[in-house]
Amino acid sequence: MYDEANWPDQMTAKERMRALAQGKPLDRLPCNFFMSDHVANLIGAKVSELHLSAEKLVEGHVTAHHIYDTEGVSVGPGLGGFAEALGSKLFFPDHGSPHVQEFAIKKKEDLDRLSVPDPAKAGRFPIILEAAEILAHKLGDKIPVTVSIIGPFSTAGNVRGTEILLRDLYQDPDYAHRLLRLVTDTTIAFIKEAAKKDVIFSVGDPTSSGTLISPKQYRQFAFPYLKEVIDAIKATGRPAPTLHICGNTRKIWTDMADAGAGVLSLDDVIDLEDAKRAVGDRVILMGNVRPTATMYLGTPQQVIENAIECIRKAYDSPKGYILALGCGLPIDTQPENLHALRYAAKKYGRFPLEIDRLHVAN
Repeated sequence: MYDEANWPDQMTAKERMRALAQGKPLDRLPCNFFMSDHVANLIGAKVSELHLSAEKLVEGHVTAHHIYDTEGVSVGPGLGGFAEALGSKLFFPDHGSPHVQEFAIKKKEDLDRLSVPDPAKAGRFPIILEAAEILAHKLGDKIPVTVSIIGPFSTAGNVRGTEILLRDLYQDPDYAHRLLRLVTDTTIAFIKEAAKKDVIFSVGDPTSSGTLISPKQYRQFAFPYLKEVIDAIKATGRPAPTLHICGNTRKIWTDMADAGAGVLSLDDVIDLEDAKRAVGDRVILMGNVRPTATMYLGTPQQVIENAIECIRKAYDSPKGYILALGCGLPIDTQPENLHALRYAAKKYGRFPLEIDRLHVAN
């Protein structure tokens, strides 16, 4: 539907991201799809098979790259994966995201029996490590291969139960800190193991959002441990990671930058112009095409219009900008909408970018 032949790239995805990080000129804006479980559809697999097989993960992401010419690939244990390594039990639906069905901590004293697991053997860590290694071999010369890490606060909620953890913040903060210490040490152990592969890292900490906790609670219970994780990533010699926190993060943008992130991935509830004014001189901004309203429910034309809206607001952010979704791609997104987003990046995100001439045209 969209002919990209008129808009050929002058850089590879790795060259483009390297230039962005160094503040050098780009041929066009980078574009990230947040592919996630959508890749299962491309190979006729169940989502459960994807999460339980390194072979399926590799097949799905390699296929996605061939179909969409993706500019990066990301694999990780998922939102519940670090909790699973500590003993929580996950349910893997055939067509939906895995979720915790039994928490590792059922009563408070259960914390005393938990310890940092072997990062090469615990849970599904071996599957992710194997998939990352193979993907780095197959695709790593062309596109970045990322291992996605879950922030300690979100993992603690999947070990204890998020509602109970939120109660602990008020009733027993020392206990919450003990749990967060264990989770952070577990996360850092996995980072060190994954860093043996040719990968970079991203961090997602969805439940540390301003939707669930106050800025004061964030600074007390989420920020210190998140910063440790990001420091551990940088200590491996890898670049500062992308950081995504769901929902309205406006009141903690400065904290997110202070944590050491290199890129802030912003939810679609955020105005990119506001973020640009607040922290655009400190971090690269990323986002925030609407995943559901536009990518899943919209038409290709609406995807292009939403992409142009994002480009207009953030293309001139001082540290740089990546066109991307505001959160994960819904599984059943139509392929035409992904092609439309890539087309928008190639046509409307090309430098030199004449913002006054941006308009939607087939």
